[in-house]
Order: sequence, then structure tokens, then C-alpha cells
Amino acid sequence: MNTDLDQVWQDLALCQEVDPELFFPDQGDHASAAAAKGVCAACPVRFECLTDALVQRERYGIRGGVSERKRREIKYLPHRCGHCSSPVLDPDPRRVYCSAICRSSAEKSRRALKRTAA
Repeated sequence: MNTDLDQVWQDLALCQEVDPELFFPDQGDHASAAAAKGVCAACPVRFECLTDALVQRERYGIRGGVSERKRREIKYLPHRCGHCSSPVLDPDPRRVYCSAICRSSAEKSRRALKRTAA
């Protein structure tokens, strides 16, 4: 069941601007899968898309930058990265960042703010 809220984030999705077939690559077509995941990586609603795919138990295609096979391995809902807002696929809520790059960037920003405040 789609709600008005679902429609809002779906309207913002970058996948609306490309051929939908891109997100359903043939098995073994790594180039197409990488292209689809690239679109997802730049999408402002990647978190909402992945969460929706997990909640709805979407069985096919790449959603939120994650393949159907990888989604079957996920046993919990993601939380947002404290730096870039991308999905963090780690059940430990203490893991605040999606990558070492985000963690490092956030730490640099905090240090810069401390220097400015001093």
C-alpha cells in the first residue's frame, strides 16, 4: 500500500530519470549492476528506498544501492550515517558512520569547529 509520503520520496528518486531496466540486470551482468548502484549512490532518497525494499521484502532488482541477494542477508533495518545520511548496514547503533571516509570527514569537521569556537 503506497501512501502520500511514499510518493514524495519516490518522486525525488534519481531512478525516475533513467531506464528502469537498469535496476534489473541479468545475472552476471556486473557492469549494469555497477551502473545501477552508481545511480543509487548519488540518490538523495537512497535510505528511504532501501528501507522500503527491506520492509516490503522486495525480491527483485537493485533498490537503495543493494541487490536482491544482499538484501536477503540483511536481518535488520538500516540507520543513517551521521555524516552523509547514507544507510549504515550494521546492526550496532554505535556504528554511526557508513564508512571510514565519513568518520574521518566528520572528525575533521568537529576539529575545525572546535578551533573556530576557541
